[in-house]
Order: sequence, then C-alpha cells, then structure tokens
Amino acid sequence: MRILYLCTDPGIDLMSQGGGSIHIRAFVSALRHLNHEVTVTCHAASNESTDARNGSRDLLPLRLGEWNRALASSIRGANRLAGSRGRYHPDLVRGLHNLTAFRLAARHVRAHRPNFIYERNSLWGMTGLWLARKYSLPLVLEVNAPLAYEQKQYRGLTFSSLAEWTERMIWCGADLIVVVSESLRRHLQEAGVRPERIRVLPNAVDANLFHNRLDGEPVRKRFHLGSRFVVGFLGTFKQWHGADLLMEAFQRLHQGDPDMHLLLVGDGPLRESLQEKIRQAGLEHEVTLAGKVTHQEVPLYLATMDVAVAPYPDLSKFYFSPLKLFEYMAAGRAIVASRLGQIAEVIVDGESGLMFKPGDVEDLVRCIRRLREDSRLRLALGKQASMTSRSYTWSKNASQVVAWVEALVGGDQQLFLREERGVA
Repeated sequence: MRILYLCTDPGIDLMSQGGGSIHIRAFVSALRHLNHEVTVTCHAASNESTDARNGSRDLLPLRLGEWNRALASSIRGANRLAGSRGRYHPDLVRGLHNLTAFRLAARHVRAHRPNFIYERNSLWGMTGLWLARKYSLPLVLEVNAPLAYEQKQYRGLTFSSLAEWTERMIWCGADLIVVVSESLRRHLQEAGVRPERIRVLPNAVDANLFHNRLDGEPVRKRFHLGSRFVVGFLGTFKQWHGADLLMEAFQRLHQGDPDMHLLLVGDGPLRESLQEKIRQAGLEHEVTLAGKVTHQEVPLYLATMDVAVAPYPDLSKFYFSPLKLFEYMAAGRAIVASRLGQIAEVIVDGESGLMFKPGDVEDLVRCIRRLREDSRLRLALGKQASMTSRSYTWSKNASQVVAWVEALVGGDQQLFLREERGVA
C-alpha cells in the first residue's frame, strides 16, 4: 500500500529522542518492513542520531511558514512582557499551521495518490480531515491522548471550548480511529464517536533493539556502580510521571540499605527540583541523573537496572499507554508499577511485575524491598515480562492496522463490524 503518514504538531520533531518521535519512527519503520510505501509529513528540525536519520527517508519536512514563525515570535514576546511564559508554539500558530501543512501534503496526494492517510492526532490538527474530504481518501487517526483536556489540565489552553469542539469534529470525521488504551476508547465514545469506528492498539516495542540478552556492565563502569543494587527509572521528569514519588521512596529505602542506588534516565522540567532534593538529602553519590540518552543507548541502561519502576501518581484520568512499560518488559527487567489503567491490564501482579497503589510511597517501598530481598522472584518476573512483551511489537501493530484498513478500503464493512464485535 501507499501510505501518507501525517503529523502536523510542530512540537514533535521527527529527529528527536522524544516519545512521540520514537513512536512515529518505529511505526513507520515497521510499515516499511512490511513492504508498504510510506511518506512521512512531519516537523523535522534537528538531527540527533543515526536512528533518527534513518527514519527521515521519504520525508516531507513540515516546518512553520516564515509568516507563522514571525507570529509565534511576536506572541512569545507579548507573553514575556505580560509575565507569562506561554507555549513555544501558541495555539493560534498551531491552528494556522494547517494551511501550510495542507498545501504541502496536497501536492504529494495529487502526485502519488496514497491508498490512505494515517495521521497522528494533533491539537488543532485539521489537515488530515481536509485532505481526506477533498481527495476522497480514508483517514485513519491515531489518538494517543485527549489533547484538549490534557493541554487545559497541565499547561493552559487558549480558546478551550473551540479546541474541544474542533477535536470532536476531527474524531467524528475520521473513518477509523486507533486509540492506545481502553480508557481513551471510552472517552471518545462519550464524545460522540461511533463505537464501530474505534480500535484499541496499545503502544509497543522494537524487539530487535530491546531484549534481555544485553550486559549493563559498561553503564555500571561509567557511573561507578560496581555491584550495587540499582533501582531505575526511564522517562520524562514531569509531574504525571512520578519521578518525585520514586525519589521519596528511595530516600526511605536507602536509610536501611546503603548499598542501594537510584538511576534516573531522562530529562524534563522537574530535573532542577529533583537535583535540589538529592542535594538536601545528601544523596549526591547514591543517585545518578544520567540525563537524556539516545534511544539506541536506552537498552544498555535498562540492562543496568535490577528493578525498573513506573511510578505514576494517582491520576483521575489515566489514558496513557506508557512506552517505558513495554521497553522494561522486553529488556527482561523486574518491574514495579502503579496499578493504573493499561498498566494493570498488561502486567499481572506477582507474575510479570509487582503493582503498588498509585501515590502510596509505603506500598512502593514495600514492592522494591521485596525484590531486593528475593533474587529468584526478580528473575522470574523479568523472564515472564520478556515473554509477555512479544505480544506488543511495532511489527504486529503495523500488520494489525493494515489489516483493518484493507477491510475498510476493500468495502468489506461487514467484516469490519464483525471484528469490532469479536465475531469469528
């Protein structure tokens, strides 16, 4: 098939090491390995790694127009004068970006006539819907979060009512929506999307890159960890990822077990706060902030960890499908994770990981301490997690999406509806 992959979010740089960028590159690569012809229309400004450069094949770079960059700069300047930081790409700029994106993508559609458009849903991102309607193409929309809600909740949103209306319009206009969790399925149905148009497909992992046969000794030597028991975290230091909760648990663990070490891999807005907590606790030599590493390096860091933690706090709406969870599993780590949303659907407590009550520091301490004291349990959990991860690969995700689309574009609506209802 010929596929146009579209992402109009200027905050997602295809070449970066962010979760969204990694997701796009991995999924597109899996489609290409299945011999599909994929052209990517996406923002691409940096060039951080070989992995990223390889993902740039057949890329239509989608940068903001000069006039839109000038508008963004003006808005940021006004925000600074008003004492407000605002977003680097303001909402107005994102909305107007559709004009540039549509012109670029339309030229490709006319020249190559893809079989369908696959769009990663973006806040204010109307380009895919416009293209689908103008050129009578099926639109498959990947939804990773209720973006209007998320933006309003965590960062602030201009014209929130209009943003929510636009988001619902886009959802209802897509021919097929691929959501990453059951929680998101329910959210979209409540927003008015027809149930038969929604499919659930969790995030996945690159099984060639992440596996349990790696040796973490090079990382241990780099940070002088020796044979210490390493508790690890991979991800972004944001309030809803729970790194601060893990830090609090580690302080209590270390008091009774000085041989324990905390390895934090990643970066984010809470980094300075974490550094200050580490300094105040006098744990500069017991906690390693490894910083942001390339995706190719991540497996070696995971191999260093005796326990890998996903310490999400108690969120009222947990619609995530955490990439870190599937990478932890594929790496064969003993996992400790919050009993939330999709995590509790993927991890079987006591078999492929240990679950703790979200936000409960004492419960988190109990789980990590149990794994510290029971090496046989650590090995058993890691082995089962690795086996379970085989069901969650980008290759399988790509095959599944194509199968759904083939049923849709082939006109076999009865098959499409029967699969949704689980009828053989």
